Amino acid sequence: MSPLALLLFLAVLQGLTEYLPVSSSGHLVLARELLPGGERLPEDASIEVLLHVGTLLSVLVFYRREVGALILGGLGLAGPEETRLQRRRILLLAAATLPLLPLVPVEGWIEETFYTGTVLAGIALLVTGSFLFWSRRFPAAGAGLEALSLRIALLMGVAQAMAVVPGISRSGATIVTGLALGLSVEAAAAFSFLMSVPAILGASVLKLPDVLAGSPDQPPALDLLLAGAASFATGLAALGLLLWIARNRRLSWFAPYCWAAGLLVLWLGHS
Repeated sequence: MSPLALLLFLAVLQGLTEYLPVSSSGHLVLARELLPGGERLPEDASIEVLLHVGTLLSVLVFYRREVGALILGGLGLAGPEETRLQRRRILLLAAATLPLLPLVPVEGWIEETFYTGTVLAGIALLVTGSFLFWSRRFPAAGAGLEALSLRIALLMGVAQAMAVVPGISRSGATIVTGLALGLSVEAAAAFSFLMSVPAILGASVLKLPDVLAGSPDQPPALDLLLAGAASFATGLAALGLLLWIARNRRLSWFAPYCWAAGLLVLWLGHS
């Protein structure tokens, strides 16, 4: 495959698996093992940041009303009650981000694990399949975002932090945690994806020094823009698909797929 084809494949893979509950990092491990030329998938920091920005924009567009309300409320441009509500949600989003902070000093080790931990990714995919299968016991109906508490926000934040392990699905872990704590599918999904905004922004900021330093094998600017657009478009489609799947209590459908992918990764790791 050509470098551009590999880059676009990576962008589509990132956009789809970032939000579908199958783990984007776990699938990148599979892509490197199975795709012809997969070992040449680019690892340049600017590529990683751009693809994450593409999926970040898809969240901002998909949840534009919620994001707009957060901005207006945070700036005090809404009514007194709405301002109080939105500022509380901003504080809860900040609380949900706290469990990620202790991981910042070991970010380098996490990256090394990501590129070398094939067996770890396989085990984690099996774990992802298990909690997706477990989600069948929770009803789709539940409390709305108004019921979101500091406890729920922190526990969903812990679930998000666990997803730094390649093979653990961030969306799956956070949504299932929200369902287990009594939130409705819509509320759990909305908070899960809004939580991803500071997480993705933070990860991108950590990569900025590498981006500014540049890389001799950095793809052309047009290729990077095409990849960013592809990750945005596929991320937007994946968000809509996941919400439909979750509303219809179909998250468990992804469990056999994750189990099969996990076993495949383990087999590849020992072959």
